[in-house]
Amino acid sequence: MRVHLSLVVFAASLTAHAASPIDCAKASTPTERTICHTPTLLQADARTTAYYEIAIGLVGMGVRGDLGDSQQAFPAVRDKCGTDKACILAAYKKQTAPLEAVIANVEKQGPF
Repeated sequence: MRVHLSLVVFAASLTAHAASPIDCAKASTPTERTICHTPTLLQADARTTAYYEIAIGLVGMGVRGDLGDSQQAFPAVRDKCGTDKACILAAYKKQTAPLEAVIANVEKQGPF
């Protein structure tokens, strides 16, 4: 299980670089424009999306709803940072931490 899940996470992180949910051609907030012009932040955005897509498929309905609510609310939280790159990165790290925990827990104990 450990090797299989690690490969899934690795593969998702590789493909996620091109799959950011922010459409940089239509970036509408100062935060989105800052993310689009900062490779580290664009990677953090893609990583958060990839981890969410993995984690959401590994948990039961109750946790799935909580993760979905958090992910849906995240852009508003992130956008409070304005153009502060350190703040934006910290917001991504905070958003990604519970998703990483879900994946690590499933890797140890199995789903649900």
